[in-house]
Amino acid sequence: MASPRVDNRTDFAVFPHVMADRDGEKLVTMVKATFECASAQGGEVEIAPRKRRRGLRLKDFPWDELAEKSSIAFPADLCVRKPGTDVILVAKAYAPGGKPVPTFDAYAQIGHLRKAVQIHGLRVWESGGAGISPPRPIKEIEVRYDWAWGGCDFSNPKKPIGEARNPEGMGCVADASLLTDKQAPQIDDPAAPLKTWRTRPPPAGMGPIGRHWEPRRGYAGTYDAKWKENKAPLLPEDFDDRFNQCASPGLIADPPLVGGEEVKLLNLVPNGGPTLFALPRIAVEIEFRPKDKEPLPIRPHLDTVLIDLVGLMPSAIAIEMVWRASIPAPRYVDQTRVVVREVKWGVPGSKP
Repeated sequence: MASPRVDNRTDFAVFPHVMADRDGEKLVTMVKATFECASAQGGEVEIAPRKRRRGLRLKDFPWDELAEKSSIAFPADLCVRKPGTDVILVAKAYAPGGKPVPTFDAYAQIGHLRKAVQIHGLRVWESGGAGISPPRPIKEIEVRYDWAWGGCDFSNPKKPIGEARNPEGMGCVADASLLTDKQAPQIDDPAAPLKTWRTRPPPAGMGPIGRHWEPRRGYAGTYDAKWKENKAPLLPEDFDDRFNQCASPGLIADPPLVGGEEVKLLNLVPNGGPTLFALPRIAVEIEFRPKDKEPLPIRPHLDTVLIDLVGLMPSAIAIEMVWRASIPAPRYVDQTRVVVREVKWGVPGSKP
């Protein structure tokens, strides 16, 4: 596939790609900046060294690639646009003070967004799912949907059931007797704790949700015979851009974040405790220069913030920030030039 010429005047990763939209193909340019915070307690955030700057992900990466099933840890970056800002945390939860306790809370606040989860040690279902045993002490656990309420039960092929909001979770069964003495979910929504197999609370998490999960799949549009005959391979007319928002419910900012927001975390770093820092105050401009046409500069909104608290060493925290912009794909993509520059935060149209 032909690619445009890229004039990248930033320290960020740039990836142009032609993608299908509702009304034709678009030349989409995605920009990712990688920052680091050296201390688990937070503080100063700086641009990552070149060798640790991250590129755009072209696919989802699960927590466990060898497991039969696993929820997503790092989502793909590919899409035409997002209406708001996804905030995604890749994290473990740690007991306060590093000492195992039966139950503790973990919390994230990014700007006006807030999300909390309640962590329990190992616990099991009582007879027929009528209740849950007291939890054993726990020191740490990955904050992933696999350990939260959800799952699927295919024991009856004629009547399979599942929790559409979290098919990778645990506890959702057709026959409650199957739960007796089996492991119960360890991650709860503190506003709706799991009490019996009938509770069916919203799944608890801070990471990305899959394309086939609700509510995302409800925005995917209609792929029927009419679409196949008249629209394929373009997206259907009823495709909703909210399908591209992959953050956990409650962690999508609309209107979008702008950079500079304060981040407050609790019990998401080793030994627990608070972590405080601010998102970098940066913005970018993406300028498309198709052959024989006027340049088109675009100031895209910040559409993805990923805070990685488990995958980077020696720094304690990595922060990814993503922007994207698009135009109808030019006839000669390879003769199009894309200029990417950083602009002064909060000053429309300004250029360094």
